Amino acid sequence: MAPPLFMDISIDFETFSECDIRKAGAYAYSIHPTTEVLCLSYAIDNEPPTTWLPSHPPPQRLFDLLAEPDSLLWAWNVFFEMSIWHNVLAWPELEWEQWQDTAALAAAQAYPRALEKCGTALGLSSDEAKSKRGKTLIQRLCKPYRGARNNDPEMLQELYDYCEQDVIAERSIRHRLRPLKGIEKDVFKADQEINWRGVRLDKESILNAITIIDRHTKRLNLEVGNITQGALDNTASRAKSLRWINEQGYSLEEYDKNAISNALEDKDCPGHVKEFLKIRQSLSKSSTKKYNSMLDSLGLDNRVHGSLMYHGASTGRWAGRLLNPQNLPRPTIDNVDEVIEQMRVCDPAAISGEPMESLSSCLRGMLIASEGHRLICADYSSIEARVLAWLCNHKTALTTFNTGKDIYKFTAAAMYKVDYDQVTKDQRFIGKVATLALGYQGGVKAFQRMAGLYGEEFDDREALKVRDDWRDANKPITRLWAAVSRAAKNAISYAPKSFQVAKGEFKYLQGDLLFKLPSKRILSFPKARLVAGKHNSEIVYEGVDNHTHRWGEIRAYGGFLVQSITQAVARDVLAEAILRLEHHGYDVVLHVHDEIVSDVPKKHGSLKQFEKIMCNSPGWAAGLPIEAEGYESDRYRK
Repeated sequence: MAPPLFMDISIDFETFSECDIRKAGAYAYSIHPTTEVLCLSYAIDNEPPTTWLPSHPPPQRLFDLLAEPDSLLWAWNVFFEMSIWHNVLAWPELEWEQWQDTAALAAAQAYPRALEKCGTALGLSSDEAKSKRGKTLIQRLCKPYRGARNNDPEMLQELYDYCEQDVIAERSIRHRLRPLKGIEKDVFKADQEINWRGVRLDKESILNAITIIDRHTKRLNLEVGNITQGALDNTASRAKSLRWINEQGYSLEEYDKNAISNALEDKDCPGHVKEFLKIRQSLSKSSTKKYNSMLDSLGLDNRVHGSLMYHGASTGRWAGRLLNPQNLPRPTIDNVDEVIEQMRVCDPAAISGEPMESLSSCLRGMLIASEGHRLICADYSSIEARVLAWLCNHKTALTTFNTGKDIYKFTAAAMYKVDYDQVTKDQRFIGKVATLALGYQGGVKAFQRMAGLYGEEFDDREALKVRDDWRDANKPITRLWAAVSRAAKNAISYAPKSFQVAKGEFKYLQGDLLFKLPSKRILSFPKARLVAGKHNSEIVYEGVDNHTHRWGEIRAYGGFLVQSITQAVARDVLAEAILRLEHHGYDVVLHVHDEIVSDVPKKHGSLKQFEKIMCNSPGWAAGLPIEAEGYESDRYRK
């Protein structure tokens, strides 16, 4: 008997559609009636790429090879290829394990998710790299160009060549990256299944909300005309609006959220100008635009598919796509269900409270359970603070968590040197802000920024005292910063020797600083090196900056590395809980930060069991105090 075939097959589709994939996402794009395949390029192992066109017979050799369960199908952002394969071409079903994503490997190793940028960061040769001609070809051929379809044969041939080059680039990058190992392979598989499963939305209420927003906007714009006596018919133009405001005798130089809020609180601001600014404030509420995003990305089954990005952050945490569940606003009203019912008449006047504010508060409620199901949702309590205390063996903090006491009161008691039961409300608030702001070597500015989010201000002297008191009360954490920094520097200086710290170990391998987490997953800091600092050596590595989203140099100090490790451990706790819940029949449809949402048949399971499964510590996390609390509902809420 011949041994089973094992193949790594790289593929890339080029398509045409009138649908905007940036708004709709891959799944909704693939079911759009105008979407069609222009070509498929594929390469089997290290063979040169082959291009298939829709005018050709089906690629039977490709199907035969993929009939072997050990053959893997690789693509860059594979969810797109998966959507085209199933929804446009209706080709043979594959096992979930066969779909593999090179972009996921790159992200797991802290390299860019964009194919061209990743190739540049990895130093691909010109023969291997993505073609720079692609952007022009896609603009001309893959969507209507100047209102018409472009079928220029010479450009189409260029597109086929470009598609083949993408396959070469993807394969070259894959050969330079580490594969996913161990349980992380199961995590990626579950991620693909969850994204394919999708989350159901309340389409009727979304349409009602969009109608209300449109009608309310028109009414408010009429009011703008009355307030400005015809000078303006909307608040959109910054230049025109500021000119009109200043003509009213009130000086306003900026037109952003903070400037408008300050003007509304200014007793010297004229009443009619305040009315104008209130309208601007209402109409500029960007969260209500999410209703359109929800509608754009809906599938025919009224579900959004592909709303989660695996390894969206270098720590392994997920990021949001499309409706971006990680960024849904917290409700500011209590009666969300009542407002959703009021939305049925599509009249802004029927909505309780300011319509835009109320509709923004209802966004989470647009995510609903399937027919005959209910949503079970639970999130981890103070998971990062718990992980940080566990990593540094902060015994008194761990005792606080294990006995169910309030970590913010505990922190305040230690800072103010009072008994736990004597902590005042104001002291607890400072303990809370300090806990949230200072755990990763944050200083005065970090504390002031965090306090500002709660509407409180502290001068430099006050903030410095809080910082010093917090550090004095949390010596195990401050020692962890120094230990992690020392271990990382030693790993670079004395490669290939490993240095244990924070229940894991640093190692320097082929120019990358690696940290093996307690779960055995690897955190990567690419192209790390030591450079001279003000007082001693500092670690610099290359990565995607969280603020600029560009690839460049990043400085890594002790607290920064501790933050990465802590968030990565918290992520691994969540990831393994997802696998356990899936195993017990709790189909996960969403997870947001430290919260998991499952769409569960009404007669299956219970909230109590759901919470218990979430809190079962993985074997590698012995001693980590985990607590989760949740609810059951027809709608998602906070």
